[in-house]
Amino acid sequence: MKKVIILLFILLSQTNVFSQQFSIKGKVINQNKEQVEFVIASLFKDNKMVTSVSTDSLGNFELKTEKGIYRLLLEQFGTEYLNKEVTLDQNIDLAVIEIKESINLEGVTIKSRKKLVEQKVDRLVFNVENSVTATGGTALDALKATPTVRVQNEIISIVGKGEIFVMIDDRLQKMPQEDLAAFLKSIPSDNIKSIEVITTPPAKYDAEGNSGLINIKLKNAKANSWNANIGTSYTQKTYTGENLNGLFTYNYDKISVQASVNKGKQKLRSTSESAIFYTNELWKEDIKNKSVIDVLSLGFGLDYKLTNKWTAGIQYLGSFTDKTSTNNPFTTIYNNSGTADSYIASDVNAANNPKMNTVNFQNSFVLDSLGKNISINLDYFNYSKNDYRFFSGNELDRNKNVIPNTFFSSTTSNVNTIKNYSANIDVSLPYQWAEISFGAKAFHTNTDNNLAVYNNETGIAVFNTNHSNIFNYKEYNQALYFSGSKKINSKWETQMGLRIEATQTKGYSENLNQTTENHYIKLFPTAYLTYAPNENNSFSLNYSRRIRRPEFEYLNPFVIQTSPYSYSQGNPYLKPSLIDNFEFSFIRNQKWVNSVYFSQVSDFGQELSIIDPETNSTKRMPLNYANTYQIGFSTSYNFNKYSWWNSFTGFNLNYQNVKSRTNFISSIDGYNGYIYSNNDFTISTNKTVFIGLNYGLQLPGRYQIFNISTLNILDISVKMLTFKKNLSITFLAEDVLNAQKPLITYTSNGIKTNIKSYGDTRGFRISLSYKFGNQNIKSKQRDFGNEDERNRIN
Repeated sequence: MKKVIILLFILLSQTNVFSQQFSIKGKVINQNKEQVEFVIASLFKDNKMVTSVSTDSLGNFELKTEKGIYRLLLEQFGTEYLNKEVTLDQNIDLAVIEIKESINLEGVTIKSRKKLVEQKVDRLVFNVENSVTATGGTALDALKATPTVRVQNEIISIVGKGEIFVMIDDRLQKMPQEDLAAFLKSIPSDNIKSIEVITTPPAKYDAEGNSGLINIKLKNAKANSWNANIGTSYTQKTYTGENLNGLFTYNYDKISVQASVNKGKQKLRSTSESAIFYTNELWKEDIKNKSVIDVLSLGFGLDYKLTNKWTAGIQYLGSFTDKTSTNNPFTTIYNNSGTADSYIASDVNAANNPKMNTVNFQNSFVLDSLGKNISINLDYFNYSKNDYRFFSGNELDRNKNVIPNTFFSSTTSNVNTIKNYSANIDVSLPYQWAEISFGAKAFHTNTDNNLAVYNNETGIAVFNTNHSNIFNYKEYNQALYFSGSKKINSKWETQMGLRIEATQTKGYSENLNQTTENHYIKLFPTAYLTYAPNENNSFSLNYSRRIRRPEFEYLNPFVIQTSPYSYSQGNPYLKPSLIDNFEFSFIRNQKWVNSVYFSQVSDFGQELSIIDPETNSTKRMPLNYANTYQIGFSTSYNFNKYSWWNSFTGFNLNYQNVKSRTNFISSIDGYNGYIYSNNDFTISTNKTVFIGLNYGLQLPGRYQIFNISTLNILDISVKMLTFKKNLSITFLAEDVLNAQKPLITYTSNGIKTNIKSYGDTRGFRISLSYKFGNQNIKSKQRDFGNEDERNRIN
């Protein structure tokens, strides 16, 4: 009996030995030290897959199997990052595995080309450097080619969700939309690595922004290399335009340097047709505008590795724009019988020259090899613009003769300067049980406006003391945030965050001798819950609270007269809007993304055109006039079954309800929809000829208080690589259908207004770009989990 027991014990022991499992785990990050999600880790034996798992949102993976010799494969969307033989006879922790476009791991050089579009839980990543359509253009052109992003009349928004703020390398660029567009035109798309569309920003980001943020990531120097790129482009729309740009990057040993320059000039012709249906009259205005935009941008960055754990760097970005425009507004006034009774003819000359300088000084401290780090950033932002506008005109009778004593003329000059100082610290502490991050930020903004108005009716410029004004606005903000994420088990993961921001503002109007102050503290929670039944599919429920603070120029109470019947005025009592966003998403096979979203905006504010039916005058003024509600559905599919075709196609439908709190704007609701498809085709087998085709269709519907007609957008591009793929030649045809002329209708005080505008969007561009450099200054061995070399962290 004892022998039987001993024999059974031996057999059980042997069975346990043979069935004993070991684990191999690691953490995948990219060259910016960011965790990489959805990387597939697999173990193969005899060319057969034994087990496989996807990295979670923290970049972690763990595989378990029996003792043996296996081949470990890391890949994502068809891109192979690691293929290595491993002997599994004990638990193995590979610690941190850094993946790059071109890296060297234990003597094996791995080349990879990122997917054009990457869908993550809280953001969509558009890899601009792999896009055909975006090549040879500007940052604004790259945004036009970005899925889910819409650029209409140079206003940037997320499809179906409204306007959005833009960041450059995680730094918010808060300026008027017109100036932001000019700034983005000064950044060559060839200098952009990727664009992140962040619909649910984590707590570490500023709470500013309606529906999220767009983050433009500029290119960094690759390790142990120097690269240079020079490019030029010719654009033909109504008039011609040209551009010249250059980029240089160097990264070797302890130093990394980036420098860029861009110089461009474009002449444009735009048109606008509007109709105001007064009770007894119809006013139709036609405007044909000719403008010239001259831009220059400069960029410089220097990072130095002071120790194995400490990297310091400085970055400068400058943008200098000169814009002039001339137009001749002509208004026809019809009576009830449809006969033209009189006219108003004007001449307008305008110019402005926004200049921006931004400097960042950053320090990054690596605490260990598992990703714990501290980053400290000091930023300075300086913005100045001198707006000049001269207009003159007369009222004409039905025979177009000048009516006596109706001459009007005025000159307006506004010097606007903004200075911003900010400092922030971010701490990231990934642990096995959870990933913790927290930090603080403080900033101060000082805005000065000096408006001078002169009346010219007598032929001599007379200073207008009633409309001229000096206005100063100061804003202080202090913020603290905390965020924690926890992988509950192999299928469930959660993340919670809280940001608290205290704001103090003070505006002073010298002309009115009026001081307006505002102090408030707001909480901005974020919450994410993700369920992944397997590595290919996931469900997520997200919530975030955001804030939309008024633009600086909206707070200035001065009055700017643009014609005898039109003027604009600021509002120093404008309050910030608070936005609550909910979103439920389902990602299938990492390709098909579906989401249902809901948002509520309290104290919704925007500039309104308020029509006075008694005087037939229009006042443009920003107001908190409503609470709004929106519910929508969006779906998109990334088709990449074939190596020669990558497509991102989607549809968005939403319902909006505006609850007005004023008597001149009625409460209103309605639907709108948008269909889009972005396609890149690889034509040649040696990957030297590519075609891009982007199409968007705006269905007729309602957006906020506006009715919008059908709008079509079609862009076609061809890209060719030659001279060992160093020379890139791109042809782009924009707005091929010439159909970006939407009719917009709204009602104010019971008076209906129609506006139809065209921004000279149809044209073509030819771009040349040549790159050269040394990709391997020095060969360097990289070991798992012991990568001390720090690239720039933003």
